[in-house]
Amino acid sequence: MDPRIVVISGPLQGQVFRLSDSRVSIGREPSNRLAIPDVTVSRQHCVIELTDGCAELSDLESHNGTFVNGIPVNKRPLQHGDILRVGQCELIFLTREDSPPEIPRVLFGEPMTAEILRTVKLFDTPEWSQAPSDVGRMARDLNALVKISHTINSIRDPDALQQSLLECIFEVVPADFGAILVVDQAEEEPASISAFHRQDHNTTQISIRRELMQRALWERSAVVSNQADESQTAENTMCVPLVGVQRTIGVLYLTSSGEHRKFEDEHLHFLNAAAGIAAVTLETVLALESLKAENRRLRAELEPSATMVGDSKVMRQLAGLISKVAQGESTVLIRGESGTGKELVARAIHGSSPRADRPFLAINCAAIPDTLLESELFGHEKGSFTGAVATKKGRLEVAEDGTVLLDEIGELAPTMQAKLLRVLQQREFERIGGTRPIKLHARILAATNKDLEAAIKAGEFRQDLFYRLNVVSVAMPPLRKHRDDIPLLAIYFATKYAQKCNRPFKGITPEARALLMNYDWPGNIRELENAIEHSIVLGASDEIRPEDLPEALLEQPTTKPEGTKYHSAISELKKRLIRDAVAEANGSYTDAAKLLGVHPNYLHRLIRNLDIKSDLRDQEAE
Repeated sequence: MDPRIVVISGPLQGQVFRLSDSRVSIGREPSNRLAIPDVTVSRQHCVIELTDGCAELSDLESHNGTFVNGIPVNKRPLQHGDILRVGQCELIFLTREDSPPEIPRVLFGEPMTAEILRTVKLFDTPEWSQAPSDVGRMARDLNALVKISHTINSIRDPDALQQSLLECIFEVVPADFGAILVVDQAEEEPASISAFHRQDHNTTQISIRRELMQRALWERSAVVSNQADESQTAENTMCVPLVGVQRTIGVLYLTSSGEHRKFEDEHLHFLNAAAGIAAVTLETVLALESLKAENRRLRAELEPSATMVGDSKVMRQLAGLISKVAQGESTVLIRGESGTGKELVARAIHGSSPRADRPFLAINCAAIPDTLLESELFGHEKGSFTGAVATKKGRLEVAEDGTVLLDEIGELAPTMQAKLLRVLQQREFERIGGTRPIKLHARILAATNKDLEAAIKAGEFRQDLFYRLNVVSVAMPPLRKHRDDIPLLAIYFATKYAQKCNRPFKGITPEARALLMNYDWPGNIRELENAIEHSIVLGASDEIRPEDLPEALLEQPTTKPEGTKYHSAISELKKRLIRDAVAEANGSYTDAAKLLGVHPNYLHRLIRNLDIKSDLRDQEAE
């Protein structure tokens, strides 16, 4: 075991830190074992402790949280390949030697002097490039071009395609090093890099002459630089643009060393032909990869994530129950207050089950009218009722052998309850107007925020259907029962909406965190998410402050008799402080807010919620 941290983004990108000590601290202060000079990293951000060969990460109440694989954590055992995010820096935790290959990095060299740089611009190849006199060389070049053509038409992975293209080129051109740089704009850094070295196939350091690359891109012409120096270390360079149908996507960059390895006209002629063949295919493959990435992003936005955020004992128990339930085929009833994440648990069960690659369909039984719900669930035949102009498959049929969530099951009408009971018992159903039974292969999950036992006593819900649904019961705890997870959830939502709004986010102030922790959250996680989104959208800084939070959190009235004395005393103290500050500021609320160290908007809210505006007027009149 060789535990180590590799920095993959941020100020220390590319550096490797061996975890030789039993305790490794990470933070902004130089005293940390891994000191990261980044303002988004707290002074003492987190710590990794090694015990009996196991590594555990602990957040040290950092300002903007510590993330493991995109999830904020308090404590978390680390495994090989876990991605850590500390501030704006990303690190990967490795324990084995089979670590992922390092990403090539470009090191732009100093510009050449006018005496050394000699370029040949390729405006029209046939005019200046003569066919080789050697028939054998011509046959070799033609064979290599045919091989390139076959290769690029059989590979759809961009990285593999670029590597294969470089290998084919090296069979003809006497280059020591080659790279394909995909560049959106000549002035920008390369978007992707694929490198190949004749001797060292694992090279990650790439030295590029920026002026050659930019000249090839700007003028859309090949550039050759053969140095006059006859030493073996003199570097010869050849750079050819990759001109596609829509745009110039990048360059082919080759280098060689020594007087006897200079690039000749036939080499440039061949490389230009190879670039012309490969550019269009590479442009198409890159565009396809971009569309796939966009498709994945849109799917992630449309489909709620099945990520469970939380490190409390309650959440750990829930995660363990989900992992057990997911492996079976039993019907599951998910119960809990509104906003606790019942659908999220259903998706987590589906995602951890053998049906994970099959469809997941959620049906809100309360949102669909009773007259349409039967058709939505079971489908209908053409002409079975007015408006049935075509045969339609129901959700239970469309789901095939996936998972169906019946949300708000407690709102089902009595007639639908009877039909659903038969489907669950017989594992088959018929479309409306149909005569052929259709087998039910999907797994059924149900969710409700209703007290079904009370509904049974009131005659609103069938007892036999309840027993059929309640084979396995999963109870969702309200947020007030696991307050320890509130900071993690708040940071998770804040990071999510800061990225959506393209706003910087550095953390949550201690005062705002205290308000979040002390609130009862009657709307549970959904209300917390809305409060954080409100703070990100309307906040005036890169931190969430008390004045950014909704008014319900700033001055929540207490309904607990045992807390009346305490809250009354706090309110009186606030009123006295505000009166004194306004008096000292000669009636200016803005100056009073500065004296109190709060935002003026927050002071106005306090005055309104404490109902002391008239008192302040009287005080000013005196």
